[in-house]
Amino acid sequence: MTKANLKILGLFLPLLLLSTSLQAAESLLSLYQAALNYDAQYKGVVANTQADREEIEKARASFYPKAQLSGSVGRGNTDRTTQSLSGAIDTHLSYNTQNLALTVRQPIFNKETVAGYKSAHAFVKSKESLLQSETSSLMTRIASAYFELLYAQEKSIVMQNQIVALSQQLDQASKRYEHGSGTVTEVSEAQASLDIAQADLVEAKNSTEAYRLILSNMTGHEIEELAKLNPEKVSNLNVDFEPLDYWLKTAMENNPEIIATQYALEMAQQEVERKQAGHYPTLDLVGARSYSENDSNNTLGAKFETTTVALQFSMPLYAGGYVNAGVRQSLDKVEAAKEDLNLKTRDTNTNIKKYFQQMQSELFAIHAYQQAIKSSEIALDGTSKSFIGGLRTNIDVLNAQQRLYENKLKLSKSYYVLVNSILNIKHAAGMLNEAQLQKIGQFFMMN
Repeated sequence: MTKANLKILGLFLPLLLLSTSLQAAESLLSLYQAALNYDAQYKGVVANTQADREEIEKARASFYPKAQLSGSVGRGNTDRTTQSLSGAIDTHLSYNTQNLALTVRQPIFNKETVAGYKSAHAFVKSKESLLQSETSSLMTRIASAYFELLYAQEKSIVMQNQIVALSQQLDQASKRYEHGSGTVTEVSEAQASLDIAQADLVEAKNSTEAYRLILSNMTGHEIEELAKLNPEKVSNLNVDFEPLDYWLKTAMENNPEIIATQYALEMAQQEVERKQAGHYPTLDLVGARSYSENDSNNTLGAKFETTTVALQFSMPLYAGGYVNAGVRQSLDKVEAAKEDLNLKTRDTNTNIKKYFQQMQSELFAIHAYQQAIKSSEIALDGTSKSFIGGLRTNIDVLNAQQRLYENKLKLSKSYYVLVNSILNIKHAAGMLNEAQLQKIGQFFMMN
């Protein structure tokens, strides 16, 4: 490689490294798109839904003609005795037999077939709605693990900063004790606070690895770096959300689980129609073409070619109460399907109200914790100065530090709860899709 090429490489290498770093940061959308092709739970639902779609083709087949070809070839032996004027005459016959028949049946009227076809359509629509729900649920599962991982990482950073501060406090307490101006209680308190912070750090790191593994199992990616939450964008979030009634109305119209349950009710109603069809007649057009040779002892030595076209009518009269029992059973299942719909509707309304309340609460909590952090920083600074002046104890400083770091963690948690509540209310309302996920991703920065 020439010096000129090396010089050019040196100029572009920093840009190349920066580009690689940017690409390494995973976003919510990129993780979701990876999970579409890897997550076993989602892919299983996709495969089952694809299989369920064939129910329509199976039901449609009942309307088409059915053709059947049958035939047989054999060898026959007959010992025949006939009476004549001279007495009985015994004859032994040996012959070949052949039969060939082609039958075509075209249904003309069958109420059960019509109800079965409508039921199959409702069944497939229900399964497709559940697939839509699973797609939305995949986004929420990805987001939940994503937020938990980011929070665990932030908690680790806060705990590391706290450990540095507590280590300094322990060092100061130890020196004061060595010079006779401190107490062993101050040293013990500082050591205990440091030990607790170190244990919390270990817990945070374990959570980080656990949620990293969860994301990896859903996406097939080794999770190295995530797009970080931008607190400023979340803090400046426009609070003019649509009112609660809007979310409730939207959920009733778009929630895929409610829609799936509505189709399940329709399917149960069609099952009643199908069972009632047991009282109705059926009408088929039947055409047959047959060929036979030596078909029976009465037709030995004869060949027949027959063509028939007929309307075949069948009317059920009595089946021992089986049809009525089936109808009653189906009507009970309709009532059960109605209750399932009521349950799903109520659960959805409850979730909408819960997430809506969470959004309102977390917006208030974020502003409260922001003020609490500012106050805690001022209090810690004042307590530290008072401690140096002999007006406060080491325990007062430790408590002030603890309050500051607790408020930082609570603020961080509120950010993620708020964003997660926005995502979940859109999921419950049936609005969550890639465009909405990308919109949620605007709260995060790619470094």
